[in-house]
Amino acid sequence: MNDPVLIVGGGLGGVATALGLGQRGHRVRLLEQSAEIAPIGYGVQIGPNVLPVLAQLGVEDEVRRAAYLPDDLLLLDAVTGERLVRVPLKGESFEARFPAPYICIHRVDLHEILLRAVRAVPEVDLNQATTVTGYSQTAHGVQVHTEQGTRIEGRALVAADGLRSRLRAQMHPSDATRDTGYVAHRTIVPMDQAPASLRRRQGVTMWTGDGFHVIYYPLRDHTEMNIVAVFRVPDGMEATDNGAYRTHIETIAAPSQAEVRDVISVVNLERRWAIGDRNPLRGWADGRVTLLGDAAHATLQSLAQGAGMALEDAAELCALMDAHGNDPHRAFALFERRRFVRTARVQLESRALWHTYHCGGVDAQVRTLQLQERSTEDLYRCFDWLWAPATVRVPQPA
Repeated sequence: MNDPVLIVGGGLGGVATALGLGQRGHRVRLLEQSAEIAPIGYGVQIGPNVLPVLAQLGVEDEVRRAAYLPDDLLLLDAVTGERLVRVPLKGESFEARFPAPYICIHRVDLHEILLRAVRAVPEVDLNQATTVTGYSQTAHGVQVHTEQGTRIEGRALVAADGLRSRLRAQMHPSDATRDTGYVAHRTIVPMDQAPASLRRRQGVTMWTGDGFHVIYYPLRDHTEMNIVAVFRVPDGMEATDNGAYRTHIETIAAPSQAEVRDVISVVNLERRWAIGDRNPLRGWADGRVTLLGDAAHATLQSLAQGAGMALEDAAELCALMDAHGNDPHRAFALFERRRFVRTARVQLESRALWHTYHCGGVDAQVRTLQLQERSTEDLYRCFDWLWAPATVRVPQPA
């Protein structure tokens, strides 16, 4: 038990796991390749299933103070302007059904809250500028290999190194990320500089079109607007800030509602992220090594649960490591058994929604009819499996 648990990756899942283990008295070394442990500075949505996890880590109050509570989730047709779905996120019906509020928070704020808590735990050692290239293990321990040519010893290894995990690649050499053909552009603008049509929105607003969507919501006490625009890139076209790409975006925007064009007008088209996910794959563990978060089950953002699943992972794994700290093989096997189907469902339902969000023609017409038939109660039932108290339990030792 003297050797530390090694965690590779300083994102939300890695930092939360380090915090949870450190609070339980486990020695931890968190290894992050960047010179500074810091996230990409944009917004993140946190469903009602996630705040109970943050409560277990002792940071719920801080997160609530830093969060914005949206009024609703609103899905609109970008061309016709029709309302397809409205999910109220406040009121007696919502609060009676779900265990916590739905919140939006700046990822930097959430990350800093977790990091401050980690720095107050002496059992956790933060190691920046450490690029891990692989691992090896014996019956008694595990070693990570670094780009600097050193080896770091531990008793177990948690790979929380993201969508393009090097450690997952070592564990499953033939597995690959799945490219969607879409790119995302993320922008935050001061609220007083946002178009007036956006400023009047108090919830999470999304416009869906053929091959694109835009989504936006307030942050930081309604002082900033977080915007994400997602576009399908035509075959043979580079998603660069060139004339052809801008013409493509202008063509998409032309028939859309004025508010959609307002959103696109303030989006930073020079910064973009290719959107991909992973196929559900069993075999998260290899002896004393386990995958966590996106490294285990990267998902599309359709359900806004990438961060949520990583934080749920952290809570489950910490409880199991506490119960089976001398037997990481058992802890990691149980971790996958408890988490696999739930995370796989998030992955596959997110893919199904991806088509719903980006279809055109007859598909879009049928989609509209199906969604508009649903009552608020129907919509809440659709989210029960993801948000409801039955699936949000404090993990118990096996």
